[in-house]
Amino acid sequence: MSTIGFGVIGCGGISNVHLTALSKRDDARIVCVSDINPDAARGQAEKYGAGKWVTDANELLAMPEVNAVVVCTPTFLHPEYVIATAKAGKHVLCEKPIAMTLEDADRMIAACEEAGVFFMIAFVRRFCNEWLKLREIIQSGELGRPVLWRGVSGSSGPRSPWFLDAQKGGGPFIDGCVHDWDFARFTFGEPEVVLASVRHMKEGDSTSLDTGSAIVRFQSGDELMRSWTWGLPGTACRTQGLSDVIGPKGALRFPGAPAQGAKTNSFVLTDGDGVEHALEYEHTIGQEWFDAQMDHFVTCVKEGRQPSVTGVDGKKALAIGLAVLEAGRTRKPVVLG
Repeated sequence: MSTIGFGVIGCGGISNVHLTALSKRDDARIVCVSDINPDAARGQAEKYGAGKWVTDANELLAMPEVNAVVVCTPTFLHPEYVIATAKAGKHVLCEKPIAMTLEDADRMIAACEEAGVFFMIAFVRRFCNEWLKLREIIQSGELGRPVLWRGVSGSSGPRSPWFLDAQKGGGPFIDGCVHDWDFARFTFGEPEVVLASVRHMKEGDSTSLDTGSAIVRFQSGDELMRSWTWGLPGTACRTQGLSDVIGPKGALRFPGAPAQGAKTNSFVLTDGDGVEHALEYEHTIGQEWFDAQMDHFVTCVKEGRQPSVTGVDGKKALAIGLAVLEAGRTRKPVVLG
């Protein structure tokens, strides 16, 4: 298959990075986009040169020239569209998180396996040089092992209300943090136990547990500590963040923004004598991560090989997020695995 025909279901904000990635490729063609909002569907079709736009995804899935589909809908709709895509015999790249429940994740995985189509979850950090450099540093032993990866961040949360709906988006520990849950698994291995304190803080109609802290301990002995809130007021309130990794041989500081036009950036490792060591990597910007992710998916479809990020990876990352919410609600550790 020299050229892959693509459909995109869901024309919200995240669709832009996938459509941009596809529009750059000679071996991919945007056949059709779909959204229940006709203005959104029409707008993305015109912007990215899609041949057609529809408001009913079933029309897109019935098109024989569509070989693969990118699912960009809100999370609670992922199962419906991934399963329908699989039944239509199309390969599928689905935005993260995979679903809202493990049962739905299992149904999605099973549908794709039964149909013989590839199912990839869009964990884009796995295609980002900065995050891959972090993994390389940790696994090299330069910090010693085990390590503690610490992260603190907070904001008013996304503007679209479904992100903060307990049933539709799940809040930060299901949506935003899923990147951390996946990348920690990718770097440390399988999780062992989760401890957490979570609460609802945001005023208004949101229903998710939007604020809290979690510790995920892995079988390797490594730990991830994540404190996050989407419970701040208004739409533009933010906190000062923290991201570092500490180990028995040193402390690793995450890179700041590189100089304008710089092609490299560096993590900074501080050793026991207080000496700082720059650990350089090739700097890439956000769209380049999505381009690399799409390159992997298209190559897998063309060559008939399984993507490196599967539905099972999506399910396991979701399991950590659900364990965080359970541990927070019960005030008891949740054992995984």
